[in-house]
Amino acid sequence: MCIATGLVGGEAFSIDASLIKADVDKKKRMPGDQPIAWPKAEEASHAVREYLAALDTARGDEDGGGDAGGSGKGGDRHKPPKEVSLTDPQATWVARPGLDPFFAYDANYLIDNKAGIIIDAVGTRANRTVEIAVTQTMVDRVERRFDLRPQRLAGDTVYGAVRLLKWLVDRNITPHVPVGDRSARTDGTFSRADFVFDQQRNIYICPGSAELTSTGNIDQGHIAYYRASKSDCSQCSLKPKCTTAVVRKITRDLDEDVRDRVRALADTEAFQRSRRERKKVEMRFAHMKRILRLDRFRLRGLSGIRDEVLLTATAQNLRRLAKLLCRAPPPPEAACLA
Repeated sequence: MCIATGLVGGEAFSIDASLIKADVDKKKRMPGDQPIAWPKAEEASHAVREYLAALDTARGDEDGGGDAGGSGKGGDRHKPPKEVSLTDPQATWVARPGLDPFFAYDANYLIDNKAGIIIDAVGTRANRTVEIAVTQTMVDRVERRFDLRPQRLAGDTVYGAVRLLKWLVDRNITPHVPVGDRSARTDGTFSRADFVFDQQRNIYICPGSAELTSTGNIDQGHIAYYRASKSDCSQCSLKPKCTTAVVRKITRDLDEDVRDRVRALADTEAFQRSRRERKKVEMRFAHMKRILRLDRFRLRGLSGIRDEVLLTATAQNLRRLAKLLCRAPPPPEAACLA
């Protein structure tokens, strides 16, 4: 209906996620690295049965050589959670500085920037890797269902993971996402940004004009190492500003050129426009919590969370549709004069 009435443009989308507390007593929990005696299936709650079924599926995928953790790199997906809720085990224990720890899920919204209409919504576990994976799922699903593919997608720094940026670029979707540079140093020595990368020759050139060549080693499947020669470093007058090691080394992601391209967009007018429009998705979350009072989920289990997020997004869209298309009746005084 929103597409038919022209409230959805399809040119620009925004993505974001918001933490919502789970309906659990946080005192009823166990450390994730300890064995838990779960009740029998017939005695367990729906949320516990769903959790145990998900564990069985994950074990089956591992035994069959599948990737139960999605597209995340490294072995972190097998790391046990810090705390497990005995009431709703799929809820994530969130402990952040300045906040009282709590169990929560994520509500993920994908909106169209024209009028702030929510075009897809998914409830997931509160996990950054999951946020990235569900972004791909929602963008693909919107294209499949509504034949809509945006020209640009806005998000915050969480969505600056190189695998998501590359996925978007490969589909001709411009990522308007702030991408930081974690290689920056705070000790006054040269950072990676002070070195010039020659993509054609696959080398770095240092401030002293020496070349850093690739060792050929690939770490974690995506990190390449570059190092200068010992003779160049030992004779360089800039070495005290560069490194205290024998030679200077630099790491580079194999897809770092994608990050460089996205960083270059930050000063464009289109990027700034996307940053302004992205506030609409934050407004949807504020409306969810303040007006609809969904600061804590009513349902338990991941399937229940998904249903609740979808129903909430539907209610928000209907409310917004009525506000944008339906005019209020004239006041009684005006009606009498007419």
